[in-house]
Amino acid sequence: MKAYSLQLNLELGNIDKNIEKVLSYLKLVEKKSLVLLPEMFSCGFDNKNLEKHAKESPGIYKLLKQISKENNLVISGSLPEKNRYGIYNKAFIIDNGKITFKRAKAKLFTPTGEDKFFRAGKNNFDIAETTVGNLGIMICFELRYPNISYTYRKKGVEIILVPAQWGLSRKDHLETLSKARAIETQSFLILSDTTGEIGKVRYAGSSAIYSPWGERLAYIDSEEGIIEANINLNEIYRVRKKIKMEF
Repeated sequence: MKAYSLQLNLELGNIDKNIEKVLSYLKLVEKKSLVLLPEMFSCGFDNKNLEKHAKESPGIYKLLKQISKENNLVISGSLPEKNRYGIYNKAFIIDNGKITFKRAKAKLFTPTGEDKFFRAGKNNFDIAETTVGNLGIMICFELRYPNISYTYRKKGVEIILVPAQWGLSRKDHLETLSKARAIETQSFLILSDTTGEIGKVRYAGSSAIYSPWGERLAYIDSEEGIIEANINLNEIYRVRKKIKMEF
């Protein structure tokens, strides 16, 4: 199975431009693949206009569902969604044309004021059983919480997805933590980050795909682009058999 990660330089608040860019990359992926998009890929953290941007998310889901169905893709990322309680940064999984899983970001990044604009999701870290394997999602800052990846491993995760917008000043942390989460859970890990300057913030890039042994199967530094790797789920169980761990 092919897995892809998109690394994008978004234009703050410009949904049409950002989605056009996403669609151009989705044309490059093979059928029956897994594709990860960055956190808040439609608008970036254009926090003052989130209500307006959240209204566009249903249309984006509809578009991605169509592409997923036509190409037998599993697509994941995160978008802003609003309900009666407020606005959430919500991760999703679209599997062969259907939204099969959603969860809101539970660990908000307070240094940039996420907690002032978003409501935190519940600490319900369930895995999603999909046609490409058992998936667990850690949204950006959540990557710092080993208890989340530990929970996923106990529940049988095979691939950890990390949609992110991670700051450039913490680039080393991102690379170290991504590799560590793959090693400690003995799972594949796919990271999709943003890069360059978006609004007034510079982002780290470093999108990558890691093996259950911690090998970096694909990597992109600071440029925009798409990376890919072949994933064989049997590798997970070979590693887990070689080094048995109790969870």
